[in-house]
Amino acid sequence: MPGKVPYLRAMDSPHRSPAFLSLRQALLAGALLLAAVPAVAQDLEAVETFDAAWSIVDQQHFDPNHNGVDWDAVGEELRPQAAAAQDVDELRRVITEMLGRLHQSHFSLVPKEVLGTGAEGSAASPPGTCGLDLRMIDGDPIVTRTPRGDPAAIAGVEPGWKLVSVDGQSVADALAELPDSSSAGSLRRETAAWRVLMRGIDGDVGTPVDLVFEDGEGAAHAVQLERVERDAIPFDMPGLPTFFLELHRRVVRQDGVRVGVIGFSNWFTPLVEDLDRYLVDLRNCDGIVIDLRGNTGGDASVARSLAAHFFAEPTSLGTQRMRNGNLEYRVQPRARYASFDVGPYQGPLAILTDETSGSCSEVFSGGMQALGRARVFGSRTAGAALPATMTKLPNDDYLLHAIGDFLTVNGDSMEGDGVEPDEAVMLTRDDVAAGKDRALEAAVSWIASLR
Repeated sequence: MPGKVPYLRAMDSPHRSPAFLSLRQALLAGALLLAAVPAVAQDLEAVETFDAAWSIVDQQHFDPNHNGVDWDAVGEELRPQAAAAQDVDELRRVITEMLGRLHQSHFSLVPKEVLGTGAEGSAASPPGTCGLDLRMIDGDPIVTRTPRGDPAAIAGVEPGWKLVSVDGQSVADALAELPDSSSAGSLRRETAAWRVLMRGIDGDVGTPVDLVFEDGEGAAHAVQLERVERDAIPFDMPGLPTFFLELHRRVVRQDGVRVGVIGFSNWFTPLVEDLDRYLVDLRNCDGIVIDLRGNTGGDASVARSLAAHFFAEPTSLGTQRMRNGNLEYRVQPRARYASFDVGPYQGPLAILTDETSGSCSEVFSGGMQALGRARVFGSRTAGAALPATMTKLPNDDYLLHAIGDFLTVNGDSMEGDGVEPDEAVMLTRDDVAAGKDRALEAAVSWIASLR
């Protein structure tokens, strides 16, 4: 029986693989939900590996009908292709094709070459950053953030600019190769484009990347940026590439109110202590905003821990539906912090989301929204919300496979459709160029209206 690793909820992140790829490689990898790695001469154990992956899905998929797919027929069709595979990459393509037939998130193959090194006791170094983020706006990759002091800002790159090429490779041509929706499951095209573009821009610390942008007037700007070290916490889980965790908080003042804003990259235990401390420190604010834009997922227990700050009585965030029973996401109120009583935060709570908010971020935002405890602002989430686990295959690759479907207290699933905001606030290029965060402004205005 293949070895199991602990329960996981995580959507693929642009900042977690130690292998950095060309833009074209990254885009193709994103479409397949696996990283491109060189072919490796080895005993493929091809049929055994294929059979193991097929059997795991067959026996552990939360839906006995496999999302309406004739799983026996899929195995019979693709098993001969696996047996005929000439190298490990070909075998991986066959298994990925098999998983893609399910058209669901959290079914993918993780090659052993891109796994984290936590098992050996030495975490990988964070990927180098150019100091920019982007989003797809009206089909174009637009720079949304260039933090002061980072290479992009120093070089004069401005929010609102469109990314045209990376190391001489046309972004438009590369994006044209992405399918309308990922062949490997429910993953919005905007989500996949963001993920793989950021993967193509990131790279080893100290290495250069040549980028071409187009400003709002249509003028081209070519810059070469040197990647610098990211301020992030390495975090390894067996069978996954290294995650690099980032966390920030601030207090904004608008319309006579003080609002605490907390944002973080993933839901993992190294951030719990700081999240608890921040939420206790911000209890005197008129409202709190949890910014989940760019948060690609993580461990559901961390979501329950954070939710505990906002309830006075035990409650349920929702239910994980599985093949052989259900698991309720119980939330116990946070009554104490350190050595003193704190009680729940009873002020208004807003959550910011967009297409890069996935997996556990959808569980938290959708669950809190259904309970009426939070109001969601921004745009629809990724729609990749299935609880999953990792299983090691005979060839030492890992299979990420969903074992449940999360349902809110209203019985709604976010898989495929995502979380629809209570107040839709769409990004525009003009707002980004002007430095306006309309989603945050809308959330703060709502909090002020309740004062």
